[in-house]
Amino acid sequence: MWWRLDNKISSNKVGTFTALKSKNYRIFWIGSIASISSTQLVTIFSGKLVFDISGSEFLLGLVASIFGLGTIILNFVGGVIADRFEKKILLILTSLAMAVTLLILAIVDAYDFETVAIVILICSLLGFITGIDWPLRASIFTDFIEDKNHIVSAVALNSLLWQGMRILAPGLGGFIIAYYGTPIIFFISSLGFLIMAAALIIIKHEPPNVAPRIKKSFVSETMEGINFIAKDTVFRIIIIISYLTMGFAMSYLQLIPSLTEIYKNTSYGNISSQIMGIMLSVGGIGAVTGNMITSGIKNKINLGKITLSMNIVSVVLVFFFGLSNYLTANENIYDNPWISMNLLLSIVFIFFAGISNAIFIVCSITILQMKVPENLRGRVMGIHTITFSMLTAGALVLGLVAEFSTSSISIMIFSGILIVINTIVYFKNPNIKAII
Repeated sequence: MWWRLDNKISSNKVGTFTALKSKNYRIFWIGSIASISSTQLVTIFSGKLVFDISGSEFLLGLVASIFGLGTIILNFVGGVIADRFEKKILLILTSLAMAVTLLILAIVDAYDFETVAIVILICSLLGFITGIDWPLRASIFTDFIEDKNHIVSAVALNSLLWQGMRILAPGLGGFIIAYYGTPIIFFISSLGFLIMAAALIIIKHEPPNVAPRIKKSFVSETMEGINFIAKDTVFRIIIIISYLTMGFAMSYLQLIPSLTEIYKNTSYGNISSQIMGIMLSVGGIGAVTGNMITSGIKNKINLGKITLSMNIVSVVLVFFFGLSNYLTANENIYDNPWISMNLLLSIVFIFFAGISNAIFIVCSITILQMKVPENLRGRVMGIHTITFSMLTAGALVLGLVAEFSTSSISIMIFSGILIVINTIVYFKNPNIKAII
């Protein structure tokens, strides 16, 4: 059985699933399936809830960015906390706080008390809690690995969850809300964080021994992490391009509710939720595929070169995804929406964008985790986790541009700019390309 996978993995071979040999990590990973799925459901469907209420692409981007900005603001504090205190206890508390807040959102939605202001307020609170939660997750999972040679496997498995659930969970959610509405999504999300808290309680964990350090103010300790990143070229470049790509290319995911609006009036009726579910699911399958490809990648491919090249490939594919959706919006899809060539191309592009972005994320995080000093791990990796907040924060900018043009044009503009930036980074940083 899959939960006995540790007995079937050779101890001398490092693959994608090797980290599951460690019991504590295995429990953490199972709990993370529930909590990360919940995070992705809320990220997408809180925006859909606001779009259904208002019909505004700007507000669609705003509610997503509010969550992201809240996360960014607290991320720095979360990183310091992760280096100061017992991570496991704090992670249990943040999981319970998320569960309660999501339950409130579910009740508000179920009883039709929702307004744009209320949803934004709740998303702000979720963002603040997440800002503490994510640095804890990013810095604690390596503590659960018994054999540090399996860190690459753990990174791949973590990314498998983030990248796969980022789209698989909302993909399934798209089909659920087509029949049951959004309240059930938020109830399920609340349950997911309760499962995470239970998993953490089960884990028996002794914090690693680190050299004692002089206690400083939160600001001083935060600046220590920032200064380390600023002075180290590898960390600086990788984190910046991660922010840009996730914020202004992969944030196209937040605009999918708008892109699928054209499928509300077809000869098959309103199939917008189904199309949204298909797009997100296919992208999720691509992300999972990309994570599986990284199995053993460290021993076969130059990590630095593959990181930078996959970053370029992912934004190129996002550009063509935007282009195919632009062409779809200008064709007659009323009679035969399911056989639209541009829709099929959109699905192909989103699949391969998922693959390439997943490979980029896994390789870049692996480089950082292997190079970061232990006493700075919480702060540095906390700053890196802002990458995933950029997915929603960048949606505000894309949504604003879309308000004055279209969602597909907005996607093409920003991904086109990133193609240029990422190409320059590739040719100007041979030191990163040399990392094995």
